[in-house]
Amino acid sequence: MTRSGLVVFLMLASLAQPVMAKEAWLVTYGPGHDVWERFGHNAIWLRDSSLGLDHVYSFGYFDMDGPGFYLDFARGHMPYYGLASSPEDEFAFYRLRDRSITLQKLALDAEQFQRLHASLHNNIFPVPQFYDYDYFFDNCSTWLRNLLDEALAGALARRWKSEPAHFNIRDQIRRYNHSRLDLKAGLLVLLGPMIDKPRSAWEETFLPDELARWADRVSVDGRPLVSESRVLYRSKTWNLPDRPVSQWWAYALVSALAALLLILARRRLRSGFWSLLPWRAAVFLIGGCGVVILLMWFGTSHAAVAGNRMVLLLNPAWLLFLLPLPRMIRTLLWWLLLASSVAAAVLLASPSSPQYRPGIVVGLLPLLAAVFWIARDLLGRRAG
Repeated sequence: MTRSGLVVFLMLASLAQPVMAKEAWLVTYGPGHDVWERFGHNAIWLRDSSLGLDHVYSFGYFDMDGPGFYLDFARGHMPYYGLASSPEDEFAFYRLRDRSITLQKLALDAEQFQRLHASLHNNIFPVPQFYDYDYFFDNCSTWLRNLLDEALAGALARRWKSEPAHFNIRDQIRRYNHSRLDLKAGLLVLLGPMIDKPRSAWEETFLPDELARWADRVSVDGRPLVSESRVLYRSKTWNLPDRPVSQWWAYALVSALAALLLILARRRLRSGFWSLLPWRAAVFLIGGCGVVILLMWFGTSHAAVAGNRMVLLLNPAWLLFLLPLPRMIRTLLWWLLLASSVAAAVLLASPSSPQYRPGIVVGLLPLLAAVFWIARDLLGRRAG
């Protein structure tokens, strides 16, 4: 047995002693590698020897093999449900995934414990009880927050709704995905101004780590909500930075390399199918991203995409350049796309703008400049 495995075993053994009273623990699991693991997970562990109770309750489960799952997910209809499991199986799974496990003992009286137990049981059994999942407002952590708040007669909501959050959703996305540049860029491109709004501590607890952090600072009826904390397992791989990490230079470097490929292909090959293949691929990618944004905005229930000004920068109208249009129309289209891109850059790079994405704007500039230059070159050559 490894040293970390021995530590987990000893911790579970110490917690497996006869329960002298009702115990409620807030369990927080750190981020993992897969997309659905990036923001962590959490659970509530209830123990009561008089009831033979020793279960870990959590929400946010889904069935990828269920009928129509991927289509429903694309449309924004995501049926999720809750489960109860044994602590041994639960903790072994997250340790196997190399995800940190932190325990916080909640100072609940007998009545509060009973209310929490009843709420958890009634919202999970019979399994599955589906609910409409939302990334930010109805996920695994908000379910636990709401049920715990009900057990505490609204004490958490009264305190946290008036407290400002540490970061807004945009900056939390940047923070949690500092090691996944692809995922971070995708989320910042797809999500609209909703993630840029200032948030309260109550809203920030959609993140399991933030729920744990705010729980550690709050008092209920004159006593701290958290009476004891333990680290059951610490990840060897995943660590969160304290603040969002700016990585615009990485996007700019990739964009500049792509722009260089477009220009070299155009200059070296001069003419023909192969000289324009990289440019056509870039145009298709840029316009295709715009189409995806519009489809998610107007054709799905993904409310977080609404109002996304990134569609002005990744404009679907670029796809028209792939069609054999008259030169006059293509020239007009070029100027309209240029005006759209300039307006988008100003809107997205201004700190006072409702949607603030300076890193993405800087990252896209080299590629967009090359695409515009080649498109203009094509218009000039056709005129000659």
